[in-house]
Formats: sequence, structure tokens, C-alpha cells
Amino acid sequence: MSDHAAAADMAERYVTGLSNDAGLELALLQDQTVEQDFGWVFFYGPKDASEIVAGNAPFIVDRNLGSIHPTGTAYPLETYIRTYAATGRTFPPGLPEHTVVIEGWARGKPCIEKIPLTKLIRGTRGYTLAEAKACTDEVAEGRDVVFMFSTDTEADTFCQKARGLGASVRRECR
Repeated sequence: MSDHAAAADMAERYVTGLSNDAGLELALLQDQTVEQDFGWVFFYGPKDASEIVAGNAPFIVDRNLGSIHPTGTAYPLETYIRTYAATGRTFPPGLPEHTVVIEGWARGKPCIEKIPLTKLIRGTRGYTLAEAKACTDEVAEGRDVVFMFSTDTEADTFCQKARGLGASVRRECR
């Protein structure tokens, strides 16, 4: 299944099955499809734009295996994509290596230093300014932000710098 047309056909059938299960007519959002090295990320939503659907997480169609892998809504889509690219699975999110979770701001620290945190995320993760700012905004709004690192040193350095800015950071190693 190395071509987009075959993957899109498989995605259409999958969404039809979801429609039947939900009792709601869903449609594949072809214009939002994202191609990755491993395959394609497909999005879907209600066919009737006046309806609202919760939990309609995108799914991956693997280019080599011809298999479908649902993502989730608990973490940013990029987390699921990075996890799949590294491990061939979408869940649990996180690489079998070093996960860092920014949980918010440490008690007793000064108010949010959004610009320095945005710069840290941008410089460390290679994100665009908009992507890094979105992560900082998530933290400021009280939501966890998850990053994966391939080495202990990278994760430790990021944690140390984030804590220096007043962030509450949790580290996991899997």
C-alpha cells in the first residue's frame, strides 16, 4: 500500500465503519490529510457541519503494513505521530526512552515567563515559533505538555532549564 489512493480508500472504509458504530454520518476530510514517511494521517468529522463530534481523533494508515492506527485526543497529535514514527504504535504516547512532562508552574515561583519558556522549547525541540508558543500557552492554561528525548542528557538538560524558569517538570523513562 505505497500509494495515497489505496490508503485513502482504506481510510474511507474505516470512517464508514465508524459512522455505522456511531449512528452518525461521518466523512473523511481529504484536504487535511498529512503525509509522513511511515504513511498518512487522516482526519474525519461529521458530514453535516452543524453537528459536533467529540473524540474524533485522527488515525494513521501505515504505508508498508496497510494497517490503521487510531491516535487519541489526550495529547497533541504531534506526540502520537512522533511515537508512531519511532515505535510503530500510537499508544502509549512516549518513546521507549525519555519523556518529559511540563505540568505547570512550581509553587512559590514568579508568574509565568512565557517568552523564555517559548525560546527554550523552540531551541530544544526545533519547533517553529508558533508551535513553541502553543506549547507554552498549553502550560499557562494548566494543561500538561509532553516531550520525548532520545538521550538522558537531552532530557536532563531540558528539565534543568525549564525548572530554572519556574516550571514544574516530571521526568519518565520507559
